[in-house]
Formats: sequence, C-alpha cells, structure tokens
Amino acid sequence: MPVMKRGSNIDPVDAQVGGDADLDGIAQTITADDINAVLLSPESVDQRLETLKAMRGELEARSHADFGNEMAPLINDIDAAIEQLSHRL
Repeated sequence: MPVMKRGSNIDPVDAQVGGDADLDGIAQTITADDINAVLLSPESVDQRLETLKAMRGELEARSHADFGNEMAPLINDIDAAIEQLSHRL
C-alpha cells in the first residue's frame, strides 16, 4: 500500500533496498533542525502548532522501540517549541 510522505506517494515496492531512502529500524526522520525550522517558519502560529503536535505524535508512536532513549530529547524540544508558540496566541 502506498504511503503519503510529504505530499507524494511512496510505494515500498518501488524503493531500492539499501538506497538513500531506506530507513534503518527506528531511524530518526525528525531532527532538532526540523523542529527549529517549524518553530521559525513564516507559517501561521496555528499551522506551526499543528505541525509540531503531529511531529510529537509520530515520535510518541515510535518511542516504544526507543531503547536508547534517543527520542526523549526531541520530544522535549517539541514541547518547548509548542510552549513558546502557545504564548504567542
């Protein structure tokens, strides 16, 4: 089944195994730079909050497989960004 990713259909059947798009296990698809980019983007505050909450939801959904506790700092960064933007409303 094709998966929507950033507005385009990606069909796993078409993905090259071991290619640049091949993610390892629970590889991070969200980085601190991504969080800052959303925080500082020219989008409306409501849109940025929605994006940050979606990012947080994605990390929470994957956190059960995070044995190295690597997602916690990213979730904390997202929470701080949400708090910062919430004060602008």
